[in-house]
Amino acid sequence: MNTRFIEAFLQVAKLRSFRAAAEHMHLTQAAISNRIASLEEDIGARLFHRETRELKLTAVGSRLLDYGERMLDLEQEIRHLGRPGHELLGLVRIGAVDSVVHTWLIAFLKSLQSTYPGIEVQLTSETSAGVYKALREGVIDIALQTHPIEGEGITSIPCLSIATGWISAPDAIISTEDPLMDLLRLPTITMSYGSQPHLVLRELYRRHGLPAGKTHHVSSISAIVQLVQAHFGNALVPLAPFRQAVDAGHVKRIDCGLAIPNQPLVVSYTESHSTEAIRVVAELACRECDQYVRGLPHPYAAT
Repeated sequence: MNTRFIEAFLQVAKLRSFRAAAEHMHLTQAAISNRIASLEEDIGARLFHRETRELKLTAVGSRLLDYGERMLDLEQEIRHLGRPGHELLGLVRIGAVDSVVHTWLIAFLKSLQSTYPGIEVQLTSETSAGVYKALREGVIDIALQTHPIEGEGITSIPCLSIATGWISAPDAIISTEDPLMDLLRLPTITMSYGSQPHLVLRELYRRHGLPAGKTHHVSSISAIVQLVQAHFGNALVPLAPFRQAVDAGHVKRIDCGLAIPNQPLVVSYTESHSTEAIRVVAELACRECDQYVRGLPHPYAAT
């Protein structure tokens, strides 16, 4: 089975678009469609529901996701068999935002350590702005964050996104008739200034004709939990990093009755300064992120 067909399938499944997958792989949309059609012919079943407005996987397509990723991983290992020491060597400097630190970072680092023991990692935890600046200035090699980093020579790999929503103190009383308006009239906590949750919050104020209320911008997940517990405000945040706090009863999730845009997750690196080790680590990071997101239950997974 042609692994190029598998790669095309995984990109279409991840981006939910033939056009986006074609742009990402620097191919024509027709070439992507042909690869998917050839793969479906090999397997003997359809992989996508094409008649719906939103591109969705069939049952066979969903099962192929895991098989396809494992197949590409095996291909990568096979390609390294003939290399001295059968391992990559080098230092890779990684910058991660707090949302990544509190979700899939540890699993990724463990996988990296076991798969490529010759790669040394230097880790930095930063705000989104700090990660962007560090990558552009060459202080880090890979950025694990929430938005594509713009700039010549920078490669950004989109990963699967996670749900965004509201949390409050366990004993907070929020109106059940119009919870969103109640939340917007109260002090609010969100991630750092300019982050996706902050931009979503600003749009919610605008859409509902309300002046921007008192808002705290905090980049630390643990600090947000403490502030919410202490009734300094309700928080609009990516939900997955707060799953443990919700399960422990330290905070509670509030259904505002409105679909909130998901929180993107992105792996970025500078192509001009990249080494083979950096590129391999970036690809592994994206796969680990996607694996984590696929394992999330409702309401933490993106809808």
